Amino acid sequence: MTDFQLYFKLGLDHILSWSSTDHILFLIALIMVFNFKDWRKLLTLVSLFTLAHTVSLFLSVFGYIKINENLIETLILWTILITALSNILWKNQHVLTRIHYYFSFFFGLIHGLGFATDFKMMITGQSHKILPVLEFALGIETAQIILGILILIILAVLQKIWLKNMREVYILTSGLIIGYVFALLS
Repeated sequence: MTDFQLYFKLGLDHILSWSSTDHILFLIALIMVFNFKDWRKLLTLVSLFTLAHTVSLFLSVFGYIKINENLIETLILWTILITALSNILWKNQHVLTRIHYYFSFFFGLIHGLGFATDFKMMITGQSHKILPVLEFALGIETAQIILGILILIILAVLQKIWLKNMREVYILTSGLIIGYVFALLS
């Protein structure tokens, strides 16, 4: 396996693994307000997250940011909670999607720090650290696109066979996410 394959796969696994519940829940809360006709907006949203995630990972890998892992894990849970709450509180779709762009970037900075310590340990001793971070970021971007498509399919099916409108889907799904996060925070 080449270095590119290793770090790309690591990025994929970082998002698509069952142990990545925090990323999955955050992406569900972010993406649920979009649909297939908004694919360009969805791509922008995902790319904003990947950009922010990569920036904070770079800053950590190169020693510009020192992190407290427990604080970051708690902050990640709060980003999920805030995003899910926004889906319930804002009824205006246009405002909600705009807010989610900001959440995607600013909360992506926090999420990028969640894996920083492990990633730094993986590349310790390597003379070139930029390429592994970029390869990892490409894996994250690809995984988020895959997950985004899956989320849209599942939500469309939910709406079609069970719930009558997307607002009900937002409220139900966000409520489940909020309940899960509160269980983790307590």
